[in-house]
Amino acid sequence: MKYTLIILFITCYGFSCLTIDAQTENTCPCQVPLSWDNIVISQEKIPEEAVRLLIITNRPYIPDAEGREYFPNDIAGYRKVSYLIAACDGKRWQLSFVPGFTEGMQVINDGRDILLFVEGHGKTLPMALERAYQVQARYNVAMVVFDWPSKNRNFNSSLARVRRCGDNFYNLLLQIKEYRKHAMRENQHFSMLAHSLGNYFLSNMIVCGDGQYLNEPLLDNIIMNAAAIRTKEHGEVISQLCIQHRLYITSNKNDWVLRGAHLLTSGKMLGNFALPPLADQAHYINFTNTVGREHSYYFGYHPFEKSNPAFFYFYHTAVHGNEVNLLDTEMFLPRDTGDGYDIQVSGNGMSHD
Repeated sequence: MKYTLIILFITCYGFSCLTIDAQTENTCPCQVPLSWDNIVISQEKIPEEAVRLLIITNRPYIPDAEGREYFPNDIAGYRKVSYLIAACDGKRWQLSFVPGFTEGMQVINDGRDILLFVEGHGKTLPMALERAYQVQARYNVAMVVFDWPSKNRNFNSSLARVRRCGDNFYNLLLQIKEYRKHAMRENQHFSMLAHSLGNYFLSNMIVCGDGQYLNEPLLDNIIMNAAAIRTKEHGEVISQLCIQHRLYITSNKNDWVLRGAHLLTSGKMLGNFALPPLADQAHYINFTNTVGREHSYYFGYHPFEKSNPAFFYFYHTAVHGNEVNLLDTEMFLPRDTGDGYDIQVSGNGMSHD
């Protein structure tokens, strides 16, 4: 059947926030760059019409912080987690505390498909919020953000932080499992997009042994996007992931950020090269022939994301928890090396079976 261009309207508390698939930039006043200067901690009722995201963070809360950096780059004592609703009123963002995961989901779950977003190295909470909002506006999903203190002095420091934050991530998956079982609609999907070093939470969960206790699907899709984890022996580790129905792994051998990580860690990154043995249950999509040296290509920033319909089709389908039709030769071609699919340099339409 034909894949129809989708027009998404998201209300921004008195403003119209318009996104038209891959062709038009988001024009909502909530578009940032964000900083702590335009974020407030609010005790007021969350506006019903506002853009809303659920943030789960294990940063400490400093209410009288210098420079208004309410959640600095550190791990909260006893790894305490804060649950926040981030709401945009068209001019600024407000953060409102909620008691827990279920209460937060009650605020953002409006029947749309739900996406868990995990960022990589080098992000403040405002940066993670900004990028999560971009994803929500582009693909029209309800967003859950796992925010961790990743803006560290170097990549190896962030690797250590992931290991220290692993229990928080694992507990979040347990909460998602219970919530999906008891509170979601039958036709709703819940998927995960992990970007760059955010993927280390998945491999670390397997290596540290927690993965053995999650042996049934609780997510529809996992997109391991530009994964900053070592590609050597990744297949043995990732093959043990059982929490998803489908797993998509993207790569770009010219990704300059991951090539830098390669130098720092003395290991090639999965987001550059998928070295065998591969994960049996994973679908590998190679973007090398289209994206240049880029590290992120799902926000709609780049001209190739607008001119090539395969980008919007792949990410829109995957984050909504549906199966990507990799047999559509207008968009994807099997790699001669047998390690997945190349995205077509150009596409002629939006059709798929």
